[in-house]
Amino acid sequence: MPTIQVMSATLASQVAAGEVVERPASVVKELVENSLDAGAKTIRIEIRRGGVGLIKVVDDGCGMSREDLELCTQRHATSKLSSINDLFEITHLGFRGEAIPSIASVSKFRISSRQTNSLDGWELLVEGGQEHPVRSSGISPGTSIEVSELFYNTPARRKFLKSPETEASHIEHQIRLHALAFPQVRFIYRRDDQQIFDLPGTTDLRVRISALTDVSTTDALIPIEPTIGPGITVQGFLLPVTEARRSKKAQFIFLNNRPVEDQLITRSIRDGYGGFPTGFHPALYLYLDVEPALVDVNVHPAKKEVRFRRPVDIVNTIVDAIANTLQNKTRQIDSSQPAPLHLPPQEADHSIDVVPEPSVQPPSVSNTTEGPRPIVFPSSVTKKQNSPAPSEKPFVLKPITIKQVPATQTHLPLGKSEFAAGSAIHSSSVPPSTNIDSNTQKLDGFHFLAMLPPYALFEAKEGLVLMSLQAARERIIFEQLRNHKHTPIPSQQLLDPIVVDLDPRDFDIILKFSEHFDQAGMTITPFGQNTIRLESIPAMLDLSNTKTFLMDLIDKFTHSEYSRAAKTLAYDEFIKVIAKNSAQKENTSSLQPVPILKDLLLCEVPYCTPSGKPTLINYSFSEIKRKFGASN
Repeated sequence: MPTIQVMSATLASQVAAGEVVERPASVVKELVENSLDAGAKTIRIEIRRGGVGLIKVVDDGCGMSREDLELCTQRHATSKLSSINDLFEITHLGFRGEAIPSIASVSKFRISSRQTNSLDGWELLVEGGQEHPVRSSGISPGTSIEVSELFYNTPARRKFLKSPETEASHIEHQIRLHALAFPQVRFIYRRDDQQIFDLPGTTDLRVRISALTDVSTTDALIPIEPTIGPGITVQGFLLPVTEARRSKKAQFIFLNNRPVEDQLITRSIRDGYGGFPTGFHPALYLYLDVEPALVDVNVHPAKKEVRFRRPVDIVNTIVDAIANTLQNKTRQIDSSQPAPLHLPPQEADHSIDVVPEPSVQPPSVSNTTEGPRPIVFPSSVTKKQNSPAPSEKPFVLKPITIKQVPATQTHLPLGKSEFAAGSAIHSSSVPPSTNIDSNTQKLDGFHFLAMLPPYALFEAKEGLVLMSLQAARERIIFEQLRNHKHTPIPSQQLLDPIVVDLDPRDFDIILKFSEHFDQAGMTITPFGQNTIRLESIPAMLDLSNTKTFLMDLIDKFTHSEYSRAAKTLAYDEFIKVIAKNSAQKENTSSLQPVPILKDLLLCEVPYCTPSGKPTLINYSFSEIKRKFGASN
């Protein structure tokens, strides 16, 4: 048994780096937080090779003296905690004093700093935890940190990093979070010598959101009624259900200007909506101001999770804020639309295609707000006392249609049948008035008895078989498409291409699976930084909201992108959705059950849909007798 030894300072820092420095985005997070704590008004971030080659953060904050510069690379050296009492009321983003020494232990680290009232600046170099003597440096007031060759001395850690594009997308996402948390600070971000964005400081949160999203998202913002609870204030913006996602990517939650991911807050959001469709998460920008003594941010190495002293108060305040906002929005719609709203009849569909769609600009935001935070939110008092302005129109429900032009490819052979571009695969469909011929009522031991829409009842040797026409068609379409995997699906050009601004992580997913989008008949081209243009969709799809369909695909790929067979399964994910959507759009009353059963039995897996739902249910004669209590 080895004897116990005290780890060296370098080894201890590298062990700590395993918690603090998960990936290059973690380095950016820690450095930007230090700049914000230093009171910076402008922060410049530059990266190369996904942050592995270089991460450079320059700010105009308060800077450091020579003595502070020498101490900042020591473990647990911090200016933000002086006594144990400070630990219970943390008001800074960083406070442990582990970030700088941990980062310096796994990189080539250079830090330069100068205080505002000082004529001289100072510079310190650290390579793999080994410090060089401090020397003078000509630098503007503030601090500049360069982290190069990250994980150069721990190759095993570097091996687990993703591609430079993926790491860069995580870095950009992290910068966006801080930019949303501190709209009053200017953020400049450069990647591989290319400027990605330059966000000027603003006191209007809506301006900052609009700079990071598209115009339609900004126009759809619903101001949350500012709500004050015991030690907590809730503000922010909701988004219509059109922006809901299968992941939580569209949820931006900030607690005391700190981006957080907390299950308690997430559940409170759903409760505020009065429930939400299973598998989907509402989109919103939620800002919580909580008394520091009521929250503990020291429960997670990356400080993403928090713990509340009075969680019930937090939950109730969030629920009230969201519920009141939705109720007020409903009243505005009712007051401006006295006549009931009649929607056109639509096919049954399990996707969130028909949802509230913003038609006009939301209410304007004032330029002043109470409280110390320089962020403008609409005043709840004004909204409650004054009626909506005459020019202010409510959100209305209206279906979204897609104008299409004929596809360039009209037919694609699929086994013994063909399908025409622009329609679903109807290899087993007949006109509604067509009767089933008596000669076709028997098939391989199956005898058709009756239609129980949307099901068909057959008699078999061992009992009765109930077939779901929709589920059967879904399986048939899926296998027909999969059997022609190397033949591109015919696509339908959109008359008006759809331009979508994406989260950088979603944009990275599009790039990863671009070949599968093309193969599935979806033509997607880059259209600027994190922006794509959707030019065509699979011809068989009848979509009422193409953007929702696309975002749904991205979320599914997000869950499987780290799977060993992710790229192999990507095409199957496409055709699963296509098969399901196409089967749902078919009129089951026009389908002939016997040919469908014949096609189904030829499938590789005829007894369930691609998602695992049954296509055939068997009721044996022995089970039927037992149900009736009949004796053998």
